[in-house]
Amino acid sequence: MDPKTRSEIDPDATVADAKQVRDATEASPPLACPPARWDEDAKESRDATEASLPPAHWEELEPPELPSSRPPPAGDVSCPVCLERIPAGASRCPECGELTDGAERSARAPSVPDAARPSLFAMHWRPLVTIGAIMAVIGTGWALRYLAPHRFAPSRAASPVPPPVPVCGAPCWSGESCQLGRCVWQRPNDVGHLVDSPSIAGPFSLPKDTFDALPLDRDRFAVALFSGLEVRSARTGEALSLVSEAPNVRRLYRVGDVVYATSPSRIYVIDVATTRLLKTIELGESVGDIVVGASGRRVLASLPGAHAVAILATEYHAEIERIQFGDDPVGPVAVDDSGSRAITTTGQIPLYGQREPSGGVAYPFDPSRLGSDQDRVRTSMVGNPASALMVPDGSAGFVALRAENTLVPLTWLPSGAVRQEARVTTCREPEQMELVRRGRRALVRCNEGRAIQVFDLEKRELLRAISFPGRAVDMAVAPDGAQAVVALSGDGAGPGSVALIDLNTYAAKVHPLGGEPLRIRLTPDGGTALALGARAKAWVLR
Repeated sequence: MDPKTRSEIDPDATVADAKQVRDATEASPPLACPPARWDEDAKESRDATEASLPPAHWEELEPPELPSSRPPPAGDVSCPVCLERIPAGASRCPECGELTDGAERSARAPSVPDAARPSLFAMHWRPLVTIGAIMAVIGTGWALRYLAPHRFAPSRAASPVPPPVPVCGAPCWSGESCQLGRCVWQRPNDVGHLVDSPSIAGPFSLPKDTFDALPLDRDRFAVALFSGLEVRSARTGEALSLVSEAPNVRRLYRVGDVVYATSPSRIYVIDVATTRLLKTIELGESVGDIVVGASGRRVLASLPGAHAVAILATEYHAEIERIQFGDDPVGPVAVDDSGSRAITTTGQIPLYGQREPSGGVAYPFDPSRLGSDQDRVRTSMVGNPASALMVPDGSAGFVALRAENTLVPLTWLPSGAVRQEARVTTCREPEQMELVRRGRRALVRCNEGRAIQVFDLEKRELLRAISFPGRAVDMAVAPDGAQAVVALSGDGAGPGSVALIDLNTYAAKVHPLGGEPLRIRLTPDGGTALALGARAKAWVLR
C-alpha cells in the first residue's frame, strides 16, 4: 500500500511511516552528490510527506539534518574523516574520534585496518619451490659423486685412440683387396696346386701325329691330331672319343668351359663337358698364339701370315675385329685384365739348330678400339722379343729379348705414348714369362740358362734365381699362385723330369719321368698336370 492510500485510512500510521523514512535516511551514508543537490532532494521529500499528512500533524515532523551546502563558519572546520563540523584548532573530532592532524594521523594505525597484503613467499612460492628442487638434485648428485668408491684414487690413463686405417694409394689389381694399406691377392676357393709328391700315371703312348695335348679334368685329356680332337682317359690312356668334325688340329687352348682348337685356317670351339663341336670360327690364316684377356670375355689370336691380331668374343665365339700391323708377322701376344692395353711382338723361338733372329718389333695397341682408330706405336726391340707380359691393371708391360738376355719394361704415359725403361738383365735365352698374381711377381724361364728367375714387378728387380740340372723347356703357374711346374730336359744324359717349385720358399722338388717332356699343362683347378713328351708320350700328375 502506498503512503497516500495509507494516510487516508490511518493518519497516525502516516506519521509513523514518515519518521521511519527519516530515520532510514539519517542512518544511510551520505550520498556522493553536491550539497545543493542534497538540499533539494531533502526539501522535495519533506514537501511530499507534508502533502500526505493532515495539517494537524505537520508540526510533528522534524526536518532532517542534512549536510549544508553553505561553507562552514570561519571558526569551524570539517573533519577530514567524517566531514562533520568541528571547532577550529580541535585535535580530535568529537563525532568520530579521529585525529584532525594529517601527519600525526598517518603515523598511527588507521581506525579501520587495510586488507592484509600477501607476503613475498605467498606470491612467489612456485618458482622458489622449483629452484629448491633443482638445487636439491644437484646437491645430491655432487654428494654421491664425492662419496663414490675410489673417488680419490689416481685416474687411469685413457685408452689411446686407434690410428686411422691406412688405405692403398694405388688401385688394386683384379682379384686383390686392400688390407692395412697393402693390396693382397685373394685366392679363389675352388683352385689349388699339386701336392709335393704327386702320383704319376704313364707314360701313355699317343698317335704319331700328335701335335698338342691338354688336360680337360681329373679323368680326361684331349689330344690334337690330324684326324681330329681325340679324348683319352687320364688313368689308363685309352681313347674315349674322337671329334672328327675338327680335323687337322695343331694347338689346344682352354677358354672357360670350352676348348679352342686351332688349325691352319680356323678355330674349332669344343665343349669340355660333352666334347661336342659348338662352332667353327673361320679366320683364313693360321693362328700363331692365343691369349685370354678381359676377364675371359675376349680372346686375342695372332695371325702371323696376315700380319694382324684377331679379336674374338667368347660370348658368341666370333671375330669382332682385326688389327693390322703393317708387314710385320706378329706372334706372341699379351693383354691386361681390362682388355684395353695389349702388346704383340715379332719374336719367335727358333727350332733346334736354327739361327737366332736378331731384329724385332713390339706393338702396343688397344684391343677395345677399332683397327682404324689404333694409335700406330711401333717400338724397335732388337734382340728377338720372344715373349711379352702385361700387368693386370695395364700400367706397364714387359718384353723378353731372347738374343740380348734382358727384359725391357714399357710404361704407358697419360698421353698414350709408350716409354722404354731401363733394361733388366736376365739369365741366358729368356723364352717365357708367366704372371704370379700373388705378390705381384713374374717368372722368367731361361732355356740355355737352365734356370727360373723370379722378378718383382713393382720394384723391377730380381728376387730369386732357381737353377736346374737340365734345360727348362716349358713352365706353368698354378692358379692359386703357390706353385710353378717346370718341364726339364735330360739333355741326353738321362730321362727328363718335372720340377715343382714352392713360390713361398722357392724350394724345388724334381720328379723324374721316363722320357723327355716338351710341354706342361694344368687343369683350371690346378690339381692335375699333363706333361707331353717327345716320341708321342704323355704323363699325368695328380
